[in-house]
Amino acid sequence: MSRDPLPIGRRVAYLRVRRRLSQQSFADRLGKSKSWVDKVERGVRSLERLSTIREIAGVLRVDPAALLGRDVQPAEVAERSEGVARIRAALSAYPMAFGRQADRAVMPPDRLARRCGTRGRPTSTPGTHV
Repeated sequence: MSRDPLPIGRRVAYLRVRRRLSQQSFADRLGKSKSWVDKVERGVRSLERLSTIREIAGVLRVDPAALLGRDVQPAEVAERSEGVARIRAALSAYPMAFGRQADRAVMPPDRLARRCGTRGRPTSTPGTHV
């Protein structure tokens, strides 16, 4: 995970402006004063409590990790990336798929069918259609 060099207060200010919230309306949603928000954004007041960071993240509708300057991926993107990595690993196990010479014998289709339990079912061979 990479870290963003921007201080947390500056990230809060940036995200607040992107959400089109004034300091006063942001403060109201947090139950804090406008002065408190101003001090946080300028770095005069630090955000040390995780509960406060979560509260701010909730109002800004972002992941708390985004406020801490960490890379964040939505869960569905992370799952998709993991799936792609698994598919890539599976395909790379078959060198012929990438035009490389196989370093092991390729299993004949009838033997593969027996191992997979598809005996008796129609199978096609390359160049034919069933």
